[in-house]
Amino acid sequence: MDLDDTLIPDRSAAWAAVEATLHSLGVARASERVQSVFDIARSCWRAGPYFESLKGLGISSWEALWADLTLASVPEAGGWGLRYRLEVWGDVLRTAGAVAEADREDAARQFVRHRQELVRCLPGAAEFVERMARDHEVWLMTNGASRLQRLKLSLSGLDQYVARVFVSSEVGHAKPHPRFFEAVSDALLDDQAVCLVVGDSLDGDVRPALDRGWPAVHLPCTRVSLIGDVVPPCSHRADAS
Repeated sequence: MDLDDTLIPDRSAAWAAVEATLHSLGVARASERVQSVFDIARSCWRAGPYFESLKGLGISSWEALWADLTLASVPEAGGWGLRYRLEVWGDVLRTAGAVAEADREDAARQFVRHRQELVRCLPGAAEFVERMARDHEVWLMTNGASRLQRLKLSLSGLDQYVARVFVSSEVGHAKPHPRFFEAVSDALLDDQAVCLVVGDSLDGDVRPALDRGWPAVHLPCTRVSLIGDVVPPCSHRADAS
């Protein structure tokens, strides 16, 4: 199973956490400034020295605002990640008219707090995973920084049902890279030849599964109309209930 935007909200939670942070800092017209925070983060992220390496590991600019980027494959990224957070929030606050050094540090801390508070399961997800775990082994396949993805799993309470976790930063490649799915395939035992894949991304989850002959479920099906592409023959569900 995929994690972000399949079992727990990711993009919407990041948006809500940014808005809550701006409000808590007293930034005027906070709701109108949310998109600019993502734009600034993306710009700083792409200008950073480890952009290509971290992109290849499936780590996004908005997740790096609260992720521990301590990675075995990119050891220098941990310290840089902390500076990245301050750079982003410093630029955001300067744009909003605040320049105090303490403000950007407070903003960085506030965002982490708000983002952690927003880790929760999507409707029906916890019940679905619990049901699956009764008769099957539940494996998680997720892109992102290892410590962050495992933190999300713990905060959501889903860790108790998951037998094995594959994180892109540990595997060394992000979905949909074939080597990510090779790592999963290689871990299957002889009596685990069938692997049902559940995910929100057609390109990152569904198509790689179908290419390997694995059945797949696409969540949420409401996004199919936005893709403008040929939808592969798989099950489409609105939620996990």
